[in-house]
Amino acid sequence: MSNENKNTHIVTKPNQKPATPIDELKKSMTGELMTQVKNYYAGNKDEAMRFLTSAVEYVRRTPKLLQCDRSSLMMAFLQSAQFKFMPSGIAGEAYIIPYGRDAKFQLGYQGVVTLLYRTEKISTISAHIIYENDDFEYQEGLDTKLVHKPAMFGKKKGKAIGVYAVAQMRDGQKTFKVMDEEAVMAIKNLSKAKNVKESPWNSDKDPELWMWKKTCLLQLAKLLPKTQDLQKAVDEDYKGEGLDKPEFDAGGPAVGGSFHNPADFDGAEEANTNEKTDGQKQDDEIPVIEEDNYPGPKPSDNQ
Repeated sequence: MSNENKNTHIVTKPNQKPATPIDELKKSMTGELMTQVKNYYAGNKDEAMRFLTSAVEYVRRTPKLLQCDRSSLMMAFLQSAQFKFMPSGIAGEAYIIPYGRDAKFQLGYQGVVTLLYRTEKISTISAHIIYENDDFEYQEGLDTKLVHKPAMFGKKKGKAIGVYAVAQMRDGQKTFKVMDEEAVMAIKNLSKAKNVKESPWNSDKDPELWMWKKTCLLQLAKLLPKTQDLQKAVDEDYKGEGLDKPEFDAGGPAVGGSFHNPADFDGAEEANTNEKTDGQKQDDEIPVIEEDNYPGPKPSDNQ
């Protein structure tokens, strides 16, 4: 039979667009990373998909992460997943920060709070910013005292001059930590993240100063019961900031204020050079990505 009568058909996809860097990232996440994330979520495929969707959208909002070494980026996401933290500015639990070619895990303020609550020994914990026009008074020693009346209802707050964190145990015992601006800035200046635009330290969407709050909360955490997860998360966080490994005491009951007379609040409080911070929230929402190539059911819109 002559080949002249045979028709050759070439299958083409003229409307198919070339893969984007985000498309390539999605594809790489559906393999081994998906399996490991699912293991961290006890085999829950829906939760693993929700995490991966959040991770991809996080990179979309921080495009410099696409320039990072892919293995460091995947490792940073796995570090977040092991604590069941969504990499999201909304949740404020964890962040992934680009340092040139390296992507680093950063613990958020809400992440510290979440891990402390997981000890099941803490009733309430919070941190608050002190402004120059607030009515603020505190003392340590045998008779501890903490009074804060914020300037509100038309009164100008003025600039931020300090921060404090307070925790109450389930047995009713309370403890607190106060830091002035100089102490917070001393810790920030130790961080290699201080000059990184994407760092929560330098966010223009952080009017509530979550980084200050996290710094103070980490100082307070030395007096609170801890878990291995909290110690591990803080260790990873310090590595991301380029600081020395923190030395947390073993888990145990919270202790009251230190038995000494602190310097005047307007003066300099000695900063613990081993402390560092991170924490922030954003007002925008993370849209869920609908991706046909993802295995399993689509993630929920509820982040």
